[in-house]
Amino acid sequence: MKQRMRIVWFKRDLRIRDHAPLLAASQGDVPILPLYIVEPEYWAQPFASRRHWHFVYDCLQDLDENLTHLGQHLVIKVGEVREILRSLQDQYEIEA
Repeated sequence: MKQRMRIVWFKRDLRIRDHAPLLAASQGDVPILPLYIVEPEYWAQPFASRRHWHFVYDCLQDLDENLTHLGQHLVIKVGEVREILRSLQDQYEIEA
């Protein structure tokens, strides 16, 4: 039997304060998997720069630290979103 899980996918809003999906996921007794996906295709676009990545990386470190204080590390995966979500679906019973 797979473990039930709620996934909160952090895509652009890399903070916990006033984060409606995180609040909604936290209401209940099902564990939360806070997720960030590094999408190589996105970072290959002409608008994506090293400076942009360093900013995101710093935000991810802060997010992980804040989530750790709440009891869960940020999970970072690299790859295509559909494949990663399928893989998580194979591992967990995704509730939300």
